[in-house]
Amino acid sequence: VRFAAPAIMAGNVGLLKHASSVQGCAAALEETILSGGAPEGLFHNLAIKSAKVADLIADDRIVAVTLTGSEGAGAKVAEAAGRALKKVVLELGGSDPFVVMPSADIALAAKTAVTARTQNTGQSCICAKRMIVHADVYDDFMHAFSAGMKAVKTGDPMDPATEMGPLSSEEQRETVLGQIVKFRDAGATLLFGAEKPDLPGAYLTPGVLVDVDPDSDVAKEEVFGPVAMVFKVKDIDQAIALSNDVPFGLGSSVWTNDDAEKERFARDIAAGMTAVNRMLSSTPEAPFGGIKRSGHGRELGPWGLHEFMNLKAVIG
Repeated sequence: VRFAAPAIMAGNVGLLKHASSVQGCAAALEETILSGGAPEGLFHNLAIKSAKVADLIADDRIVAVTLTGSEGAGAKVAEAAGRALKKVVLELGGSDPFVVMPSADIALAAKTAVTARTQNTGQSCICAKRMIVHADVYDDFMHAFSAGMKAVKTGDPMDPATEMGPLSSEEQRETVLGQIVKFRDAGATLLFGAEKPDLPGAYLTPGVLVDVDPDSDVAKEEVFGPVAMVFKVKDIDQAIALSNDVPFGLGSSVWTNDDAEKERFARDIAAGMTAVNRMLSSTPEAPFGGIKRSGHGRELGPWGLHEFMNLKAVIG
């Protein structure tokens, strides 16, 4: 939907190649657009395997490509688009920092951090994945954050009382559990969680990691599941350095009531988006996208619209 609306508004038609595991959703998107009155052919779902994508991108009738997905998928699509010299927009992964400074509302920050880490079972590109907390408020934050993570109700997504459902697949759960092993091998401590509950499905309890070596290979990875890394820092310089010390640069959330710190974070955190005293979320009027391995280009707003237009100079 984020791609289709601006692309169609800009005068294009759209082809969708959705993930193989969610072809029902892909068919429903096509049906929704056509049932809304769109002419036949304006938007078409392609139920094809990934191996067919490169040839599709090379087709002269395709003029641009946009992908929301993993870093690996983004690299393959960008390679194919590059060979064909075609515009590409990439919205890839992230390992977003959630920075808490002494002047912040610690109780609100901790409560929000729980939601920011566990929304969509931790499987959102803009989930807060690394909690970076000033030493002066670290203990208070950890007390509230740990209690909140332990209290998250995991269960049947159809139950209104459920706060967090299963991961997308058992394979993804095993990927996260494999990362936990690597964290421990690198010296990190799993305070609690990251366990398989006695439920049918790809469930995983929320977990918290501390004593993470920021220079370890696994600390540079995106954890696409409900497990948080928590770091203690001594000042804003260390907070910013640690925020930027990953290959991703999608979003960030900073918690401070100091105006100078707000300006510093907004300027110096290397990310496409920064939320101040709130959880990072996507809003239709604001540009959405990242830098570094999180991709390039923007979705939404006039910026997303212009991604699928060609700028033309007319000189009289």
